[in-house]
Order: sequence, then structure tokens, then C-alpha cells
Amino acid sequence: MKVFTICGITNSGKTTTTERVIAELIARGYKVGSVKHIHCDKFKMDPDVKEDTGRHRIAGSQIITAHARRETSVMFARRLPTDKLLSLYQGEVDWVVCEGVSDIPLPTIVTAHKEEDLVQKWNNHVFCISGVISFAMTEYRGKPVFSAKRDIVQLVDFIENNVGEWGKH
Repeated sequence: MKVFTICGITNSGKTTTTERVIAELIARGYKVGSVKHIHCDKFKMDPDVKEDTGRHRIAGSQIITAHARRETSVMFARRLPTDKLLSLYQGEVDWVVCEGVSDIPLPTIVTAHKEEDLVQKWNNHVFCISGVISFAMTEYRGKPVFSAKRDIVQLVDFIENNVGEWGKH
């Protein structure tokens, strides 16, 4: 399984890049999973205690599973470490595309509006750049810049060639 993350400044193209990369990977025949980091402290999957899963949580269940005819949703009543979360995908998908995940070292695509945003988000794991800034530059610090809107094939080619198996550095 190969894993990478797309991180950047608000409204810089993270979600657009994420959804287009996922669609292109699927078009190439891969099974793809995704992880979206939620920055809102008050976010809950089941805030309505009238729903059974909410009632299970209130009763104290630590892991709640909604097992429906066409979907299985598992909720942990705590934040899982990202590496533990990713291990749940092992054997299920070929790729995991993360959006906004920055708490563990993963190959990183940075999205930005301007160069100052790149400086703010830069780390040793950045392997390319995308987002709004792709209309202003083609390279930064030796890393290529791709537009997810016009260069998606080239971007995913680059991802395939530069992201290795997760956990094997």
C-alpha cells in the first residue's frame, strides 16, 4: 500500500487536488482509500443522540460500528494515531490519499497560493507542489509544480514514480 499526503494553506487547492488524484488513480485501476484531517475541534460523526450510534457513544462504547446493507462505518470514541489508522487500510486498498495529515512523516504534496505559503508548509518530505500556485510557477526548490486541473495525468505519473510502499523507507 502506498500513502502520501496533500497539505497546504486554506483554499489553496488541497481538496481539488485530492479528489482529482483519487479519480485518476481509480481510472488507472487502483483501489483507493482516503483520510481527511478535520481541523474543527467540535466535529463528531454522530452528534445527534437520537441516532443509535450516538446513543451507543453516550453509553460509553469505545468503538461503534454502523453495519448497514451497503456500508460499514466504524467510529472510535478517541483520536487514533495516524499510523494505527493507516494500518486499518492495509490489504484493503493500493493507495491511501491523505488530505491535511501532517502528524507523521509521509511523502507530501504542498498546495499554496504564493511562495510564502510554500515556505510555511515546507519540510523534507515534500516531493512536489500543486494548487493555486501552479498557475504562477513550474518548479520550486527543485521540486516540480503540477496543476491538478490541467496536468492530472502528469501529476499522477509523478506520484506513481515517487511514492514507495508505506512503512518501507
